[in-house]
Amino acid sequence: MIDALRLQSVGCAICKSKPSPTVNSTFWLKAVQFFDRLWNSVHGALFVVDASDTAGLKEARERGKASALVVWMLGKTGAGKTAIVAALTGDSRAEIGQGFEPCTRTAAFYDVPPELPILRFLDTRGLGEPNYDPANDMAWCEQQSHLLLVVMQVADPAQDEVLTALYKVRRRHREWPVVVAQTGLHRLYPKGMTHPTSYPYTGGAEDESQGSVPRALRQALAYQRERFEGLSGAPPGFVPLDYTEPEDGFVPREFGLGMLWGALEQAGATALAALHAARANVESDRIRARGRPLIYACGAAAAGAGSLPVPLVGVGGLAGVIAVMLRTLASRYGESWTPAAFAQFSGAVGSGALSWWLLRYGLREMSKLVPVVGSVAAGALNAAAAFGVTVAIGEAACVWLGYRHRGLIAPREEVRRAFVDGLASGLRRAKGRTASLGQRA
Repeated sequence: MIDALRLQSVGCAICKSKPSPTVNSTFWLKAVQFFDRLWNSVHGALFVVDASDTAGLKEARERGKASALVVWMLGKTGAGKTAIVAALTGDSRAEIGQGFEPCTRTAAFYDVPPELPILRFLDTRGLGEPNYDPANDMAWCEQQSHLLLVVMQVADPAQDEVLTALYKVRRRHREWPVVVAQTGLHRLYPKGMTHPTSYPYTGGAEDESQGSVPRALRQALAYQRERFEGLSGAPPGFVPLDYTEPEDGFVPREFGLGMLWGALEQAGATALAALHAARANVESDRIRARGRPLIYACGAAAAGAGSLPVPLVGVGGLAGVIAVMLRTLASRYGESWTPAAFAQFSGAVGSGALSWWLLRYGLREMSKLVPVVGSVAAGALNAAAAFGVTVAIGEAACVWLGYRHRGLIAPREEVRRAFVDGLASGLRRAKGRTASLGQRA
């Protein structure tokens, strides 16, 4: 029996510890039992004959798809929609078209991360293709979406098809945020010009007097923006940006990508904010950096595993999410889990006194929330605990797998520190969410 987080061995420590006044000994004992059941359930879910077909893992994936934010990409053929998808998601399916040739023949979802999506880009067939009636596709996409990302080549003033479609959709969904990506900036650069050293655009009227931007480009940006003045609902956000190939000689190749993330976040995309924060981490272990969206997505899925107070949380769903996370992380490192390998990892995470210290630390932090927890916030507390534990295990697994990938043994201190930091990060996020729920309740 795996004993990394089996905490019966520290039962005597319960009597010696000083529980928070708001958390009685029964709470502590149930929490110990919860962690014990969780770790053993993860072990069981990880090594079933076909874990991908178990009900818990399927449910987690479907829950992710059902709750993920859907960003609808709307634009003409050749506008750069698929290039943006590729830049934002890294999905290899998003092949980049050449010039104004159509790239996306049918609507396609690009899930981020693919295993448990928290964000879905819906890339549609380009408007304006000959002999293509978009009515049915538009109606279907409209039923799936939450936010519109309109993509326009800045050198192409003929945007009637896109604007007509957008105006119709926005009349029915005035609450939908709209972000407009104005692409292909270099097409209006004078010969020999490169991208400005710093991003000069604000997305507003100030761009019309920006001296570092060529006059023809300023006029084209302003003309396109004027076409949106009659749009119902809140005004859209505008982001000039450019995606080029290496042979074009422009640096950076993805000019304005960070600004596009910012605009999408300001449009109310909470999932995008979390994803951007995950992708923004610079790690020496690049696999770990790319795995962060998966870890956060699994944390979000785990947070929905139950709504009862922490000691009574349903272990099965939570364990299933953690199991799929561990298996997917291992595959990204080119490794696989065996019972022996999992035992080594769980031993590196730590047992006995260390695990008790982690548990006591986590519950002490969570206990600070108890006075404001009502019937609404109780569910948030449970979700926060699940999120924190999942992130902690994911961070620790990345460290352990990273060393194993290089043929080395991970230092226990480093694995444990990753677990502690992941747990602390989850709990800090929990306090903000729970306090907000308490104020609303």
